[in-house]
Amino acid sequence: MPDSLPVRLNDDRLHDIQTRASFEATDSFPILLHNGDAPVHVHLHLDDALSSVASIPANNHFVDANSTQQVNVEVGDGPRPVEGQVKIVTGHGAETDYVTVSIVESEEGEDAVDIDETLAAPVRDEGDEDADEGYELSDLSLGRNAPVAVLGVLAITVAVGSATLSDSVAVLVGALAVLGSVVAAGYLLLRSGER
Repeated sequence: MPDSLPVRLNDDRLHDIQTRASFEATDSFPILLHNGDAPVHVHLHLDDALSSVASIPANNHFVDANSTQQVNVEVGDGPRPVEGQVKIVTGHGAETDYVTVSIVESEEGEDAVDIDETLAAPVRDEGDEDADEGYELSDLSLGRNAPVAVLGVLAITVAVGSATLSDSVAVLVGALAVLGSVVAAGYLLLRSGER
């Protein structure tokens, strides 16, 4: 089922209207007014049957040359199926065309998803109770993380030594950056160890 109702205006001649003969929708849909090379006034009207479940915010529209204007048809609650006509008039009555529109029930098919009420309740993890207790170093695998710790200590030693021996502000800033990086890596290492 198409999502929108396309209407071509001014294609073959001035005020010409080209659209499909029928259209089916389950909910609100746009009418797309594709205009050719001359500006045009368009009047849209829903007949009584279609107006019982649908509405258009404005009936009269001015569409510039070589442009597309979207007009939304709002479909509300009501009986289904409903069949009616959309009247399309251009050039203050110069041309008139009708599209038969059917508003039908949506098909609960393959796209439908069944929602179980158990999805509304949050699932408690056994680890959630321990999350507020802080960090436990006993959970860390020292054998796996020892090389990372040694490299971190080595980086701090080199950074502090370089900053001490050099009187340069740039080296001091670099040493502080290394120190901050090692602290951040240690924090992330502790966080990953508690999972």
